Order: sequence, then C-alpha cells, then structure tokens
Amino acid sequence: MKTLVTGSTGGVGSAFVERLLAKGYEVRALARKTSDISHLRTTKAEIVFGDITDYDTLPPIVKGMDIVFHCAAKVTPGWGTWAEYEATTVKGTENVLRASTEAGAKRFLQVSSMAVYGVPCRKEGFPANEDTPCDALKTPERFYDYSKLMAEQACWEYHKQGKIQVSMIRIGSSYGLRDRLLCEKNYINTLGPLVVFPGSRNPRYAIVNSHDIAELAILAATSDKAVGQVYNAAGPDVVTLRDFTKAMAKAQGGPKIMVNMPYSLAHFLGGLMEAFARLRRSKQPPFLTRYYIEQLDEDGLLDGSRAKNELGWAPQITLEEGVKQYVQWRRSRGRE
Repeated sequence: MKTLVTGSTGGVGSAFVERLLAKGYEVRALARKTSDISHLRTTKAEIVFGDITDYDTLPPIVKGMDIVFHCAAKVTPGWGTWAEYEATTVKGTENVLRASTEAGAKRFLQVSSMAVYGVPCRKEGFPANEDTPCDALKTPERFYDYSKLMAEQACWEYHKQGKIQVSMIRIGSSYGLRDRLLCEKNYINTLGPLVVFPGSRNPRYAIVNSHDIAELAILAATSDKAVGQVYNAAGPDVVTLRDFTKAMAKAQGGPKIMVNMPYSLAHFLGGLMEAFARLRRSKQPPFLTRYYIEQLDEDGLLDGSRAKNELGWAPQITLEEGVKQYVQWRRSRGRE
C-alpha cells in the first residue's frame, strides 16, 4: 500500500515515516526544499519536494497514493501572525485535501491537537474526550489552536461531501526523537546542575511518544470502523511536568537541584525574549515565550479510552524509555 506523509521532517511526521516503513508500507515523504532531510535520507522513504501552501506542487506528489497522512502545519504555538497560520495550517490542509481527492486517494488521516478543545483540557480539571465541544478561540496567543480547528473543519467538510474518507487523531503532549518543543526545552533545562521551574504549579499532561502516536494513526487510517471518527492520542497515565523533568534529568546522568522561579518573573522574561526575537525579525520563537510559560501553568488532559476500546491501541513506550532514547539521540548528534 502506498502512503504519503506530509510534515515528514518533524518529530511526529518522521515517526510516521519510520513506523510505516517498519510495517511494510511504501512511503513517500513530502519535505520543503529548505528542510533538513538528513534523517529521511537514512530511511527507505521516497523523498519528494513540495510545499502544501503551493497547490501546484501537490498533484504529482499525491498521484498514486492510497493513504495520505497529513502531519504538516505551522507548529510554533504562541508565535507568528494569523496570516502565517492560515496559509500553512488552514489553506495548506485544504490544498492537500483537494489534491488527495483529485488524485483518488482512498483515505486521509488528519493529525490534529488537543488545542482545539480550548479551555476544557486546560483549566477544567478533567480529561477532554472526543465528544467535548471544541472552543479554541482566534486570539494572537491561540492562533495555533484556532488554525488546527479550522483545518479539522475543512477535513470534515470533504468527508461529509463524500470526496474522501477522513479519520483524525488529536495529540496530547507529544515527545520523542526530533521533537523541537517539549523534549528540546526540557533537555536544555536539565543540562546543568540547577533546574528552574516557573511558578509553583505542577501541571498534568497527557504525554505520549511520537512512535506510539504513529501506531494509532496507522490503525485509524486503515480501520473501517475509524472512517469519520476522531481519536485522542493520550498516554495511559497522567504525567506531571516535574515527572517529565525528573525523567529527563535522570537520563542526563543524575539528580538535579530543582528550584522555583516566581511565575511573574518567568512571564516577564518570556516577553523580553519575544521582544528581542522580534527586533531580530526571527521567524522562529525564542527559547521562552509568554505562551510557553502560560502552558506550564495549565493542565493538558485527554481521555484516550476510545482509541483503546475501538482500535485496540495502547502506548508501548514508557516515559523513562522514551526520554532515554531522546537523550541518546541528542548526544549522538553532538548537541549537548
């Protein structure tokens, strides 16, 4: 069976490529010409160049594909203009849907996020399930959340019109090799003997490894019962920020001294780093942003029982194992 993976150089997309190849699928990996494809070159994937924001590049790429795994999006939460999110995450998804439909692809797997739920999984204190209303708001700090919701709506519209069979997963807090968010920031934070936490809270997350996410995506994209359905990708256990940080510190070689920084000071520093990044006209967010600090003061809870009950999915990679793999990978690249 022939598959296409968009966003194939990202932490989640690259895991999709690896798991699909391991299961015997033919994989075509879509990347931009400016992307780092060094890892893809080590796999047996067919690497093709294109851009989801440029529709004309997509028809020849999607031609002959049976399943499209759409991972590509603008993933810089809290950073960037609405025009950037709309062009990549919203219109980019519409472009891939259109090209997939016109090429005759049978299935379309959309990778979405718990961010579409908005408040419930962040502040209500209970895990959001797939029936929880999505109320992501279009505010500057939540452009990522809202753009993912708009992308979902485009997918369901194509599905309802009978143009292509859509299945969807919503990821909680992903981590794994090549992760540029949760893992990278915690890795850097635990390099030295002192680990600093912003504020005194210890938020809870639905953390799940990218390879386990890939397993769920493949199940959802190939199961008849998953057509028209959405599944939360959440680990079996709630993991706190300090749990994750301690696991990272252990993988780095030993216990660390952990201290709290006043939340207001951390938020101020995030704003200061943002200001300097904007002065440099940086396309990428700085190490700390106000949005990121706010995320460290909020829960991120998901109920993943539907995927288990309907598809038999169960995460296999433990937190300790997954974090250890990440540290070994970072060190192998000489980026300590």
